[in-house]
Amino acid sequence: MDNYFIFVPMNRINIKDLAKLLSLNPSTVSRALSDHPDIKSETKERVKAAAAEFNYLPNLHARYFRQKSSRLIALVLPEFNMYFIPGLMDGVNTVLKDSGYSIIIFFSDNSLEREKEIVNYCLSWVVEGVLISLSEHTKNCDHLLPLKDAGITVVLLDKVIHSQDFTTVTIDDKDAARNAVQYLYENKKTHILGIFANPSLEITRLRVAGFTSAHLDAGLPPPGDEDIVYIYKDTKSEWLEAKLLAKNYDGVFVMSDELLMYSYASFRKLQLYPQKISIVAISDGILPIQLYPQVSHFLHSGYEIGKKAAAVLLSTKKEPSGVFHHVIPIQLIRLDSVV
Repeated sequence: MDNYFIFVPMNRINIKDLAKLLSLNPSTVSRALSDHPDIKSETKERVKAAAAEFNYLPNLHARYFRQKSSRLIALVLPEFNMYFIPGLMDGVNTVLKDSGYSIIIFFSDNSLEREKEIVNYCLSWVVEGVLISLSEHTKNCDHLLPLKDAGITVVLLDKVIHSQDFTTVTIDDKDAARNAVQYLYENKKTHILGIFANPSLEITRLRVAGFTSAHLDAGLPPPGDEDIVYIYKDTKSEWLEAKLLAKNYDGVFVMSDELLMYSYASFRKLQLYPQKISIVAISDGILPIQLYPQVSHFLHSGYEIGKKAAAVLLSTKKEPSGVFHHVIPIQLIRLDSVV
């Protein structure tokens, strides 16, 4: 680029800097970058070449106040793992990629305080929508209300707290667990251990309720404390193994892929699976077919949850229509783990 002498500032170049470098009006530079028809093609090429040369990026705040549109959607997740989350992210992206919106992904690290910080980022970055799966320490949705007050569309997905303020997208967690345990009963399994995540999560409480309901539906006593295991990140496998050996279990219900992977080594180590126990899980469907024998499961697709949540967010932005609780249907995938 030899047709002008350039002084390059050390901080990020803005549109005024770019205009000064090119001896153009800032409005001309802005319109050239936006392919405005009133700007000559040679001027557009010159401006775009300079913008590329000096890594010019548009100021999102300026664009928002000018256009009242940042075209940004935040996806807030409690953690990253190899199960469910990649499919969920893919589902969200499938819907948003052709809509003109860009996605910012945040991880709260299962921290309520971090979740609150992310809400502030979303407010300061003027995002237009937030898709959020809540942390295990989140007890209510009060910290999300400033987003609603600012006119930012919020949809809760998968790990949610049902409220009158925010739309949710989930499966029927209670019904999924109840059906899973009923499937074990239908196959003559009557001593069943339930393996669950943090009991403070609404998703866990609902699945425990379904586990208990299935016992009552079968005319059996409700499960005792010894029949329900809560697994945390720091839970020792030896503790789980002691629970597995405490009673003569012939069936195990596992509420998620993470817990299925965590428990599988103990099942095999104790020679319980497939010799003595049948297993059914709620799963995204990838892990169960990688284990041996393959594990029967109720398919809880992260991809479908992500697609639906993103579609609901976009439709709500176009035509606000109140708060709804959307339920994604699931299906039983019969494999080799229940005989």
